[in-house]
Order: sequence, then C-alpha cells, then structure tokens
Amino acid sequence: MDIFRKPVSLEGKSKKLAVALLVPLGIAAIGVPAYIFSTSSNFRLPATNQTNVTPIPVQKPVNTTIAALGRIQTKGKIINLSGPSALQSARLDKVLVKDGEAVRRGQVIAVIDNVIQLQAALDKAKFGVKVAQAQLAQVKAGTTKQADIAAQQARIADLEAQFRGSVNTQRAKIARLQAELRNAQTEYGRFDSLYKQGAISASTNDTKRLAVDSLQAQLNEAQASLGQVLSSFPNQIQEAKASLGKLKEVRPVDVQVAQSELEKAITAVPEAKANVDLAYIRAPIDGKILKVNVFPGETIGDKGIVDLAQTQEMYVIAEVYETDINKIKVGQTAIISSKALAKNLTGKIEIVGAQVGKKNVVNSDPTLDVDSRVAEVKIRLNSADSPQAAKFINLQVDVKIETANNK
Repeated sequence: MDIFRKPVSLEGKSKKLAVALLVPLGIAAIGVPAYIFSTSSNFRLPATNQTNVTPIPVQKPVNTTIAALGRIQTKGKIINLSGPSALQSARLDKVLVKDGEAVRRGQVIAVIDNVIQLQAALDKAKFGVKVAQAQLAQVKAGTTKQADIAAQQARIADLEAQFRGSVNTQRAKIARLQAELRNAQTEYGRFDSLYKQGAISASTNDTKRLAVDSLQAQLNEAQASLGQVLSSFPNQIQEAKASLGKLKEVRPVDVQVAQSELEKAITAVPEAKANVDLAYIRAPIDGKILKVNVFPGETIGDKGIVDLAQTQEMYVIAEVYETDINKIKVGQTAIISSKALAKNLTGKIEIVGAQVGKKNVVNSDPTLDVDSRVAEVKIRLNSADSPQAAKFINLQVDVKIETANNK
C-alpha cells in the first residue's frame, strides 16, 4: 500500500533534476567552441568569422607642371654697334637704318662725317702712286732734265689736287656748321623768349645759348682752317713751279730712290682705303635694328650707334626654383604666356642652368619671396612663334613647363 512506501527525499529529487538538465546541456556544448566559456571578460567572435580587409591607399594627384617667371631674349647678346675706337668722338653724317629694320651682314648702317676728308686722302694716295710710277719710268728711260721737269709738273698737279680737296672739305664742313648754327640760334631764340616769359629756367636757357656759342666757335675754327689752306697751298705750288728751272740731269742712283718712292706710295693706298672703310659703319651680323641711339650731327660716344640682335631664333629664360630644378629635363615642352602676347608661345627646354642664384625677374606680388634661389632654364621657342616674340624682347612672361614630357 502507498501509505507504507518510504517517503522520497526532496534532496534526491533535486539532484536527479540537475543531472537531467545538465545532460542535454553538455550534449549541446559539444558543438560550441570552448572559448565561449572562457573566463576572460572580453567576448570575441570566432576567428573563422572575422573578415581581413586590406585598406586601398589614396593616391595624391601628381603635379606635372612647373610654373616660373621668365623673360624673352634673343639668341645671342644684343650688340651695341659702335664705330672704331679712333672715331668714337666723331660725328655722324648719315644714319641709313631705322628701328625694327632687318639688316644683312656687311650692310652700311651709318656714315661718319669725316668721310669726305678720308676719301680725299685715298684719292691723294692713288694719285701718288701714279706720280711715283711716272718718276720711275722717266728715271729708267734715262731722261735728263725733261724727265725731272715732268715729275715736277706732276708734283705741282698733286699739290693743286690737294689744294682743291682741302678747300672742298673745309667748305663742306663750314656749310654744315653754318646750318647747325642757324638751327641752334633759332632754337635759342625760342627758349630765350620762353625764359623771358618765365616759362623755363635760366639753366635751360643758358644751355641753348652755350650750344650756339659752341657751334660758333667750331665755325670760326673751320673758317680759320680754310684761310690757312688758301694761304699755304698757293705758296707751295708757287715754290714747286719755281723749282722747275733749277732741275738737273737725273743720276743713275735716282732709280733706286724712285723705286722706293713708288713702293711707299703703293703701301699708302690700302691704308687710306682702310681709313675710308672705317667711316662706313657696317652690320657685323644678319639681324634686326632694335634701337637707333645716335642721329646725324651727334657724336657716337659710349652709347653706340644702334642696338642690333639676331631675332631669327628667339628664346625665353625661365627662373625655376631650386626645389623644382631636378624635375626639369632637356626636351620638355614649355608654354609661355603674357597679357602682352596675342597668343601663347611654345618651346622646348634647350639648356638647364647649373648655377643657382637670386631671381632677376621679380613678380609684382609683394607676398612673394624676392630672395628665392633659382636656376636659369633656356627655352628655345618654336620657329613659328619667334616673329611674335621678337616684338617683345625682355618682356616678363609666365612659363609653365610640362615635366611629364621628358624626351
């Protein structure tokens, strides 16, 4: 009977219930990773469920263009064409070119005002050769007094030629000075009137008056020289004519003397011709007249007659910062721009300078460092762009160099 059964212990039931519950949990735990039950307080996902993603680097854009300031230049240096050193104080008689004119090598640019005198000296030298030849021929022919007389007559003709040449030279000089004096007097009259009205300073008026006085002094000197020529040459000619009656028979030894005189006369001709050539100032190269510095009537001085340069090939000198110069290579393309240019110019890097120094081309931006260190890069412009660049020599330009184009 149930009333006689042993009572069931509650403690035993609890143990059985716990076992019953733990058995299925243990079975389920077989498929669960043990690390879930780790005593660590940091809970982690299984390694097999983690995703390893490699970050993609973000490439910064590479700047393939280098900017710089530059200036337009000719192929070679600008030539300050002057006269010979012996004629630096000479005045110009003619200037045969104008600004912007193309000239060829050997073309006459200007003429010095003493060309008449030098030409007369050349004519004299040539005539002296003829005289010496005639004298030698007469000596060799054994002529006596008649030969000497003929030579003396040639001597007289020579003196007369010199006389005419000197007179013509001095008269031409006097005419020029008189014209200059008239112009100076007229100008001084205008300035003196302005001075009296209080429109100009006394120093300006004195300068014009001094110019008149200077020209007057030169004119007086030229007239005095003409007077000396008119008085001295006739006396010499008269003395030569007087010697005709006193000539004696030519001795054989005179042949050597006549030969020496001929050689001396011959050597005088190229020297006189060279002096005439010096009076004609010629272009040393094919090029373009950039500027005429001296005009007729002015002395040459240190400023030279004209500025001349070759403009068939034009260049741009760019000043590249020292930090960028290692990126510049020969053959790279450069784009040149300026507000003064009708269109952009293009060229190729021809020379990369090896010397670093201070900037020569300075931007007007006050925030820029004018003491930046730069190297000069020489850019040869395309032939189609050279004519436009030749109109803007020394123009400041902006330069962009394509460093990606490294040929």
